[in-house]
Amino acid sequence: MSDTPIEYKPFFDASPLLGDAAALRTRMDQDGYLFLPGLLPSAQVASLHGEILELCREAGWVDAEGTPQGEPHLEGAEDWWEVYDRLQKLESFHALAHVPELTGVVEAIVREPVFPHPRNIARITFPGAAFFTTPAHQDFPLIRGTADTYTAWTPLCDCPEERGGLGILEGSHRVGLLPVHAAIGPGGTRVDTDLPDCVWRGQAMGAGDVLLFHSYTVHSGRPNVSRSDLRISADYRYQSVSQPVSPGSLKPHYERLTWDEITEGWQDRSLVRYWERLPLVVTEAGR
Repeated sequence: MSDTPIEYKPFFDASPLLGDAAALRTRMDQDGYLFLPGLLPSAQVASLHGEILELCREAGWVDAEGTPQGEPHLEGAEDWWEVYDRLQKLESFHALAHVPELTGVVEAIVREPVFPHPRNIARITFPGAAFFTTPAHQDFPLIRGTADTYTAWTPLCDCPEERGGLGILEGSHRVGLLPVHAAIGPGGTRVDTDLPDCVWRGQAMGAGDVLLFHSYTVHSGRPNVSRSDLRISADYRYQSVSQPVSPGSLKPHYERLTWDEITEGWQDRSLVRYWERLPLVVTEAGR
């Protein structure tokens, strides 16, 4: 793996292709990702961001203005769960995965009814913790099921360059599965990224922009080098209903809480255990 600093080129804006399913599929097949700025409903994104920031305030992670206080809180540390367990119970966090603006794009890609995975993931990335940035990796070894699973990464706040974001290694999905190595940071794995004919893409993003990418596409977090800003983002995953899904994708993230605990009091009952009403093929054996 090269230690040379990554030089990112801007994403290709795929939003003009919305409404043209064949063009979206062609672009995904070519690049391994779609960048869709402003795809998610802005009011819904802003409201969810406010709810998560309020959880951080109540835990003393940030002050009234949202400025981080004290040392960075790292995912998986003992003090992390005070906020993350409560975040996982937010109906609004899980509901955002089901908005038609997003599921419609995935449906155009897979050409079948879409199954949104219930194992939704949030990241709260502090400044001053560059060593704990998500390493370059592929999602498939962590997801299993079908390789044709797609991750939608979206920042819930504006992400100028200094706040970081996500980097995509364009074309890396065509290489296939890569050897996995242990690493520090969320996910705990990395892959080597010296791949021929692949280009790193990354840029500033706005709240509610979406990066949709294939499970073989190499991607990594970009460090939050701002002085006083949290980066809050979400990972939602999708596949067609007919393709195999791993049992782990039907469990809550980190499995600290049960679905009954997470969904207690939710208003929209259609979001509760919806996967149990679908004809899913649940297996680890899919590719």
